[in-house]
Amino acid sequence: MTENSLLVKLRSLRELPTLPAVLVPLLRHLEKPQESQDMQEIVRLIAQDKSLAARCLQIANSPLYGASREIESIQAAVIALGLTKIQEIAVSCSLLKLLPNIWFEVSPSMFWAHSLGCALVAREFAGKIGFPDVSKAYAAGLLHDVGIVGLLWAAPEEFRCAVRLAQSSRIPLNQAELQTFGITHVDAGAVLGQSWHLPAELVEVMAYHHEPQKAVHNAALVSIVSVSDLLCRVSGIGYGLPEDRQTNFLEEPGFALLHAQFPALLPFDWARFTFEMEGVIEEVYSTVNQVYGAVQ
Repeated sequence: MTENSLLVKLRSLRELPTLPAVLVPLLRHLEKPQESQDMQEIVRLIAQDKSLAARCLQIANSPLYGASREIESIQAAVIALGLTKIQEIAVSCSLLKLLPNIWFEVSPSMFWAHSLGCALVAREFAGKIGFPDVSKAYAAGLLHDVGIVGLLWAAPEEFRCAVRLAQSSRIPLNQAELQTFGITHVDAGAVLGQSWHLPAELVEVMAYHHEPQKAVHNAALVSIVSVSDLLCRVSGIGYGLPEDRQTNFLEEPGFALLHAQFPALLPFDWARFTFEMEGVIEEVYSTVNQVYGAVQ
């Protein structure tokens, strides 16, 4: 399949996975200040999708959120964990509905583990540096690699070849995709995000998280996800694809962009932050194991 034919196929709505009806409204709610949130409307949105509500309760009761007693309803989950966390859980579970049934070397559990890990690291990192909207950082981290879903729907065999190339050459997946397709999952992500009419900032994260210097709408958000994605990959939560690379986070383009906007970022103790995130990543594995069985 040529680069042009793949892009055409991705742009055909008939070839794209259906966006869960609840996802965009939830994303819009996450962008609102806490004091203007309508709790009853959010509970209604989640509860109207029975399978989504059941998955949300499963995760709300997982070690990742550490509820002190069993949560049996979405309303009770809001009271126990807070409205923002329930929205984040619901957005995470909505992502699962996009995943195709047929996977190859990258399993749905691996995909979700990386996406959820990146979301949680992005939220923590955003809070550490003083980024004003940690919930937006979470949503952006969660959705950053959704272009992979588009490639799996549009060109599964070619994607399989790209994954095998990444494994054998120990190179980043986007480099292997470029050699195989002529485009990458970030190109596919931009197409999906635009087709779904997602907020421009989230589309930009999907399109530029490997090149945050190209961002124009919210370079800080793209940079937070870029750094968080890399931290997850070097910490072993990157689709099971080892990469031969030496990483100095202080020299990453995303970090330089963030330092320009948040001067207090330096000095930043990356060793301590990485250590703190190890516990988060272990909890991600525990949660994904609970939903899918062992991460494959």
